Amino acid sequence: MLLGTFAGSALADARPDLTVAVAKNPVRLDPMAENSNVNARVMKNVLETLIYTDSQNDGALKPGLAESWQRLDGRTLALKLRAGVQCHNGEPFDAEDVAYSLGPKRFLGEQAPGWGIGSQYFGELEQVEVVDSHTVHIRFKEDDPLLELRFANWMSEMVCKDAFEAAGSWENWLKHPVGTGPYRLAEVKYGDYIKLEAFDGYWGGTPPAKSVTFKEVPETSARIAGLKTGEYQIATELTPDQFSLLQDDPDTAIAGGPVQSIRVVIYDESHPQLKDPKIRQALSYAIDRQLIADALYDGRASVPNGLQMKAFGDLYIEDHRSIGYDPDKARQLLKEAGYKGEEISYRYLQDYYTGEVSTAEILADMWRQVGINVKLELKENWAQIEDAPEGRGIFNWSNNAEYPDPLGQIYRLYGPDGWFQRNHTYQSEAFNNWGEQLKSSDKAKRVEAARQILDIYERLDPPGTYLHTLPMFYGVRTSLEWIPSDTPYMDLSSRMLRFKG
Repeated sequence: MLLGTFAGSALADARPDLTVAVAKNPVRLDPMAENSNVNARVMKNVLETLIYTDSQNDGALKPGLAESWQRLDGRTLALKLRAGVQCHNGEPFDAEDVAYSLGPKRFLGEQAPGWGIGSQYFGELEQVEVVDSHTVHIRFKEDDPLLELRFANWMSEMVCKDAFEAAGSWENWLKHPVGTGPYRLAEVKYGDYIKLEAFDGYWGGTPPAKSVTFKEVPETSARIAGLKTGEYQIATELTPDQFSLLQDDPDTAIAGGPVQSIRVVIYDESHPQLKDPKIRQALSYAIDRQLIADALYDGRASVPNGLQMKAFGDLYIEDHRSIGYDPDKARQLLKEAGYKGEEISYRYLQDYYTGEVSTAEILADMWRQVGINVKLELKENWAQIEDAPEGRGIFNWSNNAEYPDPLGQIYRLYGPDGWFQRNHTYQSEAFNNWGEQLKSSDKAKRVEAARQILDIYERLDPPGTYLHTLPMFYGVRTSLEWIPSDTPYMDLSSRMLRFKG
């Protein structure tokens, strides 16, 4: 673990300013308003979780805003809050803030503004009881095998009650959330940059940077050029074919690798040409995933065994048999479905995901080779991808394992509370029924449920298909030492960042 400490406030002005060149920034800054990789990258430096997941220690759970926790029963978690934690507005952080963060003004209940996104993470949450100023009991409606994990990962970030109420409205709050993290929001200029400033009242140690600016630089070449000149200290979303430009320069280096996420493409079954599952199956069989991983990532990304992560431990289905690459099978399915070459749109963005444009072009060519007529449509933003009354066709996504369990990945995303069913791109009663079994405390039932939903996802009624593990590569100035996490979060606290000299 890297430590960046400073003698005191007298040295604050001597700390460097850090500029991170990114392809895209979030628009709505509370996680419960925008569930995206780019939001996690920025806002987890501002908002913190009750329990800390240590990515440098195999995801071990450690004290965060809570100094300790214990299960009172299968559905109730008691947490003792850390003393002396301060919000960015100067107010103390206590149990009332926890209750407010998860309560009806922000999350709990279908009328709450954060319910639509947050429910896929906390849909069974029943109540938060304030026991005293530093103790809370969080209770779910049913026994939950993942109680601790739910408060150690994305979407469980705590906010400060007084600041939320002072904002006056949800829309005002989204422009300037207030939390307890090492940095606080200083300035936001949408489409240009988000600037954070060091919060020297941070309980976890003095932040190493005086400020952090996430600067939107859509073109990869411009991010690399700015990194080489020193205008930027970190550049995101690089691909291996660009590494030599930085590795040959003594002032720059490469960092990062695959994170706990899988790149996928989504099939919208409401699209006229994708209603028949055989056509969706054909799309999946036509993809040579290993070729994409090798061509674009030079061995630094792998093809998973279905939509699952080895980090799932006992819930990882080792003997699952993925469909693989079978273009003849794809052609056969298209024939059985009566497909006549009707056009299917494929919507994508300008490298929101690493190598997204190149991946789209390769996929379109693979599909054409088996007779699928795909129209590539490059869009400017997510709204243009999601706004499609006649069906979105094919579009890109990533499936993060927000906690190491199928409930934190495949069922969270494709189940009844996930984005796809809520937005009517996918419906499956069988998938939902097996997914409910995943919530059981019986290990054998959970393993069988995981096996069944993998088969539904991949073979029987696919809502999309996986491609490869999602890599996140960064260019970094050698004047700093920074350890990337295994998530989209860029931890720029003293835990992970130190400036040399």
